[in-house]
Amino acid sequence: MKKLSFPTVKLGNFIREVKEKVKNSGISQDDFTVYGVTNTDGITVTNNKASDDLGNYTVLRENQFAYNPYRVNVGSIGLSLPGTFGAVSPAYVVFETNGQISNEFLLYYLKSSLGINLIKWYGDRGGVRSALRFSDLKKIDFPDITLEQQNKLLTKIKKLDELLCELDKNLSDDKIEILRQSILQQAVEGKLCEQDPKDEPANVLLEKIKAEKERLVAEKKIKKQKPLPPISEEEKTFDLPKGWEWCRLGELVTSVTDGPHYSPEYHDKGIPFISGRNITLKGIDFSTAKFISPQLHEELSKRCRPETGDILYTKGGETGKAVVNDIDFEFNVWVHVAVLKPSTFVYNKYLALALNSPHCYALSQKYTHGTGNRDLGLTRMIKITVPLPPANEQQRIVQRVTKLMGQCNLLERELSISKKYASQLMESVLQEAFSVQETAKPAQVIEFHPDQTIPETELLAAARGKIREDTWEHLCKRAMEIAGEES
Repeated sequence: MKKLSFPTVKLGNFIREVKEKVKNSGISQDDFTVYGVTNTDGITVTNNKASDDLGNYTVLRENQFAYNPYRVNVGSIGLSLPGTFGAVSPAYVVFETNGQISNEFLLYYLKSSLGINLIKWYGDRGGVRSALRFSDLKKIDFPDITLEQQNKLLTKIKKLDELLCELDKNLSDDKIEILRQSILQQAVEGKLCEQDPKDEPANVLLEKIKAEKERLVAEKKIKKQKPLPPISEEEKTFDLPKGWEWCRLGELVTSVTDGPHYSPEYHDKGIPFISGRNITLKGIDFSTAKFISPQLHEELSKRCRPETGDILYTKGGETGKAVVNDIDFEFNVWVHVAVLKPSTFVYNKYLALALNSPHCYALSQKYTHGTGNRDLGLTRMIKITVPLPPANEQQRIVQRVTKLMGQCNLLERELSISKKYASQLMESVLQEAFSVQETAKPAQVIEFHPDQTIPETELLAAARGKIREDTWEHLCKRAMEIAGEES
């Protein structure tokens, strides 16, 4: 049995059941509106009648509560609005307060995670379906605070609830992902960093890369590559800054290989052997890696040997994900992973960033063939067009994107905290109120997690401070503004 973090009294001290029947009201049944209760809308008008005869229905008036004993454990309870007059099914429980507690505060309390847990505790019927009778409701533990204190806490709860709703709306997982994609797209369009006219232009880089490849071919370290088709004007989907160049992926790497096109023999230990599922945008996940023998690793390495600094690029399954290999131990890859060796004149982190941008990702999907066994073939992937900035700007772009992605990670953490806080809002506010009063904490019946509270100022900062209000309406267009705000 767990403890509540605040003193309580029994709810039965403040509530009374309403049992007035329509047939005893002296009012014609035709004058009654029939109401129901849902966990989202509370008390609402319904056309669902259990019977054409409303005689046994319970009269419902303004400022009264109604709930379904079998569904109140999912928050199906409501408070009738001023002016309400009607009836509810006899299956519902109707009750009202004696004026010593706030109706609205009680509704928030019973619909909170704390209230739901108490409802489940006192409505537990053992092996029988859970149902909260009115006699059970009276046993529920209610905060031992005055009506004035309830109203003050209610004001705070409403304010925090509004902020949390806005935060959840603005920082949803999908919007943060849209923001990430917007940042990457702005990066490859040259809109994240100012251009420096003193930088060596990218066309000079391409000449250096070409010379490097010719030297490696002469040294028999790589094979001579077939010429790639020229880039058409239709493929240049956006304008590049001065000093940038459009090029194909194959122009920027000295080799492109993949792992064996068959399933090798696996062992309990040995050299890690990964597939596309082990490649994530956050790095290489070895937790589900298989193992091959050192002998087979050496044999496979004659064709494909991942080295530190290479780019691993998924070409099977979920294609089009790139990550720089920063691992300092030996491993090998299956056919679903391509190993790209960038030219020494191309910053590997920029190239991986570009491959993960919406522009390059869309092309990776275009070049991925098949349905069940999807494959981004090596000869197709090297045709992907990549915007190439000057070498110095590649460095600046990666630094800028790294900072911005860190901001996105912070937003994700804010969202996670807000969701936890929202589910524990009532407990947190009550615990804070009583901790200020340094009140004793008598044993009760529900688990509580005080470590999930966060200051109201942090919620406000998360909702307003890190990103301007109108950002969320123009996420795809506003990575530039976000970039300026993070500093």
